[in-house]
Amino acid sequence: MKLYRHFTQMDMCCLFYLLQLGLSNSQIALALNKHRSSVGRIIKRCPGGSFNPEVSYENYLANRKKSVRKSRIQKGTELFGFIQEKLHEYWSPEIIALKWNERHEDDSISFNTIYSAIKAGVFERISAKSHLRRRGKQKYGKRSQYCTIQPDKTIHDLPEEAKHRGRLDDWEGDTIRTTPGKGCIVTLLDRKSRFLLAKSVCSPSSDKVLDAIKEAFSEKGIRPRTIVFDNGSEFAKFRKLEEELKTSVYFADPHSPWQRGSNENINDCLRFFLPRGMDFRNLDDGYLETVVYLLNNRPRKCLGLKSPHEVYCCT
Repeated sequence: MKLYRHFTQMDMCCLFYLLQLGLSNSQIALALNKHRSSVGRIIKRCPGGSFNPEVSYENYLANRKKSVRKSRIQKGTELFGFIQEKLHEYWSPEIIALKWNERHEDDSISFNTIYSAIKAGVFERISAKSHLRRRGKQKYGKRSQYCTIQPDKTIHDLPEEAKHRGRLDDWEGDTIRTTPGKGCIVTLLDRKSRFLLAKSVCSPSSDKVLDAIKEAFSEKGIRPRTIVFDNGSEFAKFRKLEEELKTSVYFADPHSPWQRGSNENINDCLRFFLPRGMDFRNLDDGYLETVVYLLNNRPRKCLGLKSPHEVYCCT
């Protein structure tokens, strides 16, 4: 399949010269490496039937300009306002498009159109780097080759309802770390609703993490049925956690983050607001609460475009 190339002014001059020599459209097309239909259309558009290279090229450019499709996203429209508002709330283009199409079946839009508009700079103070989740290739550090946790129960022992997300209050837990010595964020995610709880701690020690988990649940009045952690040493006090919260703690297999995919995904979302190198010890509580609020009220495709807050609080 040949790649299409527009006519240049030099092509027009060559076409004029070959016409003067009496060549057919097919012969001219072969010489210019064009299709004979393209050559025929150029000649047909000549005013008065006389071919003039300069006039023909100007008409050709004018027709090309008219044929350019206008962007669906125009300033001052309801669609423009909706997209801009939701981008400021850090919704993804895919979720924005799905939510818009849900209410405007006759005026649907593709998320690719939104991505193109962002790339073209249509929205003021909004760019892919500042408002989209993927800012480049993610890099992950090497994990320890040794497992410091000797669990009583593994993820394979989870009750069936918890495995298949059939009920609320089955949780996944993890930590987000930054530069050593600058604290960490404890994250807890409900498996069914994807409802998020997060607490900053000054140190990833098992005692500090234990207190943060208990505080996160008690503030919301939540009694977890089960919790699944990874094998990090910060969860070494899991037996004490089970005793105090009257819950059951399970552990994923070593080096198997996909077994806690929902938690890993939300940690990636949090990284947008909490980049590596940030000092979590001095993190303002109001800022972290705002971030958690945004994520809990962002519609999720896996929830049928409902938000985690809607599913957790209304189920």
